[in-house]
Amino acid sequence: MAGVHTYLSHRRAIAAVGFQFFINGVVFAAWATNIPHVRRVYGLNSAEIGIVLLIMAAGAVLFMSLTGYLVQVFGSRRISILSALLFPAALGLVFAVPNYLAFLCSIVLFGAANGSMDVSMNHQAAMVEKYVSVPIMSLLHGFFSIGALAGSFLTFGFIGGGLHPVTQAIALLTGILVVAWWLFPHLVVDAAADTSSRHTLAIGALRDGKLFMFGILSFLTMMSDGAIADWSTEYLIHYSKATPQTATLGYAVFSLLMIAGRMSGDRVVRAIGCRALMAISGSLASAGMTIALFTPSFAAQLVGFALVGLGIANMVPIIFSNAARVDSVPPSVGIAFVSVCGYSGFVVGPPVIGGTAHCLGLDRALLVIIAIGVIVACASVIFGRRRSRSA
Repeated sequence: MAGVHTYLSHRRAIAAVGFQFFINGVVFAAWATNIPHVRRVYGLNSAEIGIVLLIMAAGAVLFMSLTGYLVQVFGSRRISILSALLFPAALGLVFAVPNYLAFLCSIVLFGAANGSMDVSMNHQAAMVEKYVSVPIMSLLHGFFSIGALAGSFLTFGFIGGGLHPVTQAIALLTGILVVAWWLFPHLVVDAAADTSSRHTLAIGALRDGKLFMFGILSFLTMMSDGAIADWSTEYLIHYSKATPQTATLGYAVFSLLMIAGRMSGDRVVRAIGCRALMAISGSLASAGMTIALFTPSFAAQLVGFALVGLGIANMVPIIFSNAARVDSVPPSVGIAFVSVCGYSGFVVGPPVIGGTAHCLGLDRALLVIIAIGVIVACASVIFGRRRSRSA
């Protein structure tokens, strides 16, 4: 009976953490799909929307760093619950504030909640993965992708029903509270860390070369993700003569294969190990981008973007999982460091691609994703061979 109880406890913990990833994806998608509403309300142009996104990113990065410390002091369970409820609440505030200055302040809070949730839920994921002794990080990140897809569909339905974004946010928060009341008690309880062993992100990273490498790979991987999200449609419109509607299929197949890769990634890790999967993932991303850039066929280009999605799918989960197991720093610091690096790459990548495209052309700017795939494949040697329950 004890074994059955332990099994059920683990399953419930996985479901609870998976729901946090799902919340993160749903709320982020609800924000992204309502940006046109923000543009209309405040009369913002594209450059001003870019500034708003940078402010949100700054709040996220700042609180990612702070959350690494807070998790050591208060435990990831408390911080993850707080941030998982604050994130959808802050979304409602973003749409409800009366003026532009209040809107910018709410955007900082929204970004801060997102950054804090990113670190704390990944810390929870690393602890559950340790307790069940099997890889589950890809599965949990898959719930984020599913949540993002679900959030897009929900917003589509809400807008079709004539619901104001504030009402949408309240509906999301209500649904989240109901499920959270049932699942969040099953999150893993972690004791507060000894405050005498506090680490800053910078010092922790500089003391451990492997963690520093994980940070670089996180930056490059999420830079690629952001570049595909922002530029795949533009590329297909200008270089494949696709219509704006048809061109969206590039990001659609990228996203679908990313979900498929993440939902199956843990089984692949158990079969071949982290090192082999990172080598394969980098190779797939590089080969897929090569196909997308160097073949004139629209169908072949879609295959290329699909392969990029499949390649990128398990990079971030594996990086996060390994960063949490670096011996020289607490798991919260390792995860916070790669989170900050990755989010920075996601924010910085698209503008860098855009600036390069302005000078050299978008097809040449996207060559960087081929190079990143090769770098990831070559850097796979720093990852462990972990692949079994006993590993």
